[in-house]
Formats: sequence, structure tokens, C-alpha cells
Amino acid sequence: MDTDDDSSENLLYDIIDLVEAQLKNRLGGISKIPDSLEYIVDNVVLARFNQIGDEGKASMTVEGESASWLTDLFAPFEEDIQRYLDRTNETVSGGSITFL
Repeated sequence: MDTDDDSSENLLYDIIDLVEAQLKNRLGGISKIPDSLEYIVDNVVLARFNQIGDEGKASMTVEGESASWLTDLFAPFEEDIQRYLDRTNETVSGGSITFL
């Protein structure tokens, strides 16, 4: 593996770590991302990796071809994240404790 490959691989691992940390934070500071939401990490990492070199841009046009990027890469998954949080809150608050 040459230096460019090492550099790209290290960058990819850094992006994975950052995306996982962001998702854990959005999920209420959990320590492990549920298997059912791992696909969010994969999709956001891919989108972020594809934006390398175009950070800070909302859109770009080159020779008639245009591209646009989301400013919040988690936006397409907010509904799924909220559904998880709602389910978790129901589970936590759904029980009752009786003191004798």
C-alpha cells in the first residue's frame, strides 16, 4: 500500500470515528450504536468521504455539470433517529415501580 492509500485509509477511519461519535450524541449519548442504525454510519461516512475537497460548499457547477450537498448529512435519517429515541423513551418510561 503506498502513502496515498495509507493517507486515504487513515482519513476514512477518522471520518468513521467522527460520524459514530456524532450519531451516538444524537442518540442521547449512548455508548454503542444499535445494529439497526449502523446503516446511518455507512451512508453518512460515504457522503462525507465523497465531499472531501469540497468542504463548506453547498453546491458547485463545472462545465455544465452541477452537484449539491446537504449541510447536515444526518438530515435524511432524522426520522429514523427520532423513531429510535421515541422507542427508547417509551421503554424507559413504560414501566412502573411500586414501593411497599
